[in-house]
Amino acid sequence: MWIRTIPVIKLLSSPSLRLIKNNRVSRSPGQLSAVNRFIHTTVNCGSINEEEQKDKKIALFDAARVQQKKEKSTFLAVLHAYQTEGERKTGHVQFVYAALRYMKEFGVADDLEVYKAVLNTLPKGRFVASSLFQAEMFHYPREQQCGIDLLQQMEDNGVIPDPETELMILNIYGQHGFPLRKLRRMAYWQGKFKNLNPWPHPRPLPSDRFQLAMLAVKKIASVDVQSVITVFDTNEVDNSIDKTWIISASSPDQERLISKHPHDKPAFVEGPFRIWVSKASVDYFLLHTEPPKRPEVEEVDNDDVSNMDINLWRRSKRALALHRSIHEQDNQTIFGVCATGTSTKDSLLSWIRCLQPRNPALEKIPILFKFTSMVDDKDKIEAGPKTEESKKEVSGENTDKIGS
Repeated sequence: MWIRTIPVIKLLSSPSLRLIKNNRVSRSPGQLSAVNRFIHTTVNCGSINEEEQKDKKIALFDAARVQQKKEKSTFLAVLHAYQTEGERKTGHVQFVYAALRYMKEFGVADDLEVYKAVLNTLPKGRFVASSLFQAEMFHYPREQQCGIDLLQQMEDNGVIPDPETELMILNIYGQHGFPLRKLRRMAYWQGKFKNLNPWPHPRPLPSDRFQLAMLAVKKIASVDVQSVITVFDTNEVDNSIDKTWIISASSPDQERLISKHPHDKPAFVEGPFRIWVSKASVDYFLLHTEPPKRPEVEEVDNDDVSNMDINLWRRSKRALALHRSIHEQDNQTIFGVCATGTSTKDSLLSWIRCLQPRNPALEKIPILFKFTSMVDDKDKIEAGPKTEESKKEVSGENTDKIGS
């Protein structure tokens, strides 16, 4: 006959647990194991000083943020200070979550070395499941979820784990842990997707505005393989106010369209528009005009028997449409694209003047500036001789007309 015994853990209350923990009463081996199980499986008892530990870990990053520069070496110094605290460190999960929150502020959110350094602060072998039952029951749930969140932040920032990261996860969580499954899925899928971007960018992304603008203009101009990227300096332009750089992109087809454009129809410099290069945005401007009038195509009802053409060799009665280039869209014809260092009217005026030597027709085409958002322009720009045509205002739009 089996005798049902009540576990010791059911007979212990919270005050008695504190007394046993503080060595105030005698403890038996059964009570010791019960206390260990209770502390391990109970959230409240294991987090008595959780807020104090959390504040202590965050204080390390706050002090480094105030006293030192926000850079990679400072972040690694905080991790090293935590690792050299002592042999019996606590609050590993709180420290890892604090490090993940401060990564973006220190500019190391996409650095694999820093992620491995954060992962290295976790103890080795303590969270490894000793049986398959423990592994499937999510052994050490908070610690395993912490590792999964760290890997998820790596995935969100496009950081691909390497074999050393896998070895660290094995030493911390074991071969049956959930973080290892997460890491292996990342290594499989991220390895497939990392080279699928048709406009690759360097990692880490440059912070210089000129390099970002160059990447953005190349991305836009990739629609035409014959496009040429040209860099202009406004110091070489007469009467220019803004001394900056201009990155322009145009192709032979666009130059041909400019030469054939009627001189009595205006062209527009419109913008700024926004394009993203990874997580950085760049403003660019377009030089375009209204699309040409398309030949009217007679609509024929093919279901009408009276319109049936018996002679198969007779030429079609429909009008023939000319072949359009990629720059001749339905709503506009694009002559060029540029990005400037200041995005002001004067820099755009200098861009038009830099295009005139290769496109003499621009000297005779009226150019109108149309801004879709506010642009810094403290000084009034007056380009070329004042004429009656240049003094007219275009009603209903924020446009400015310039002379050649």
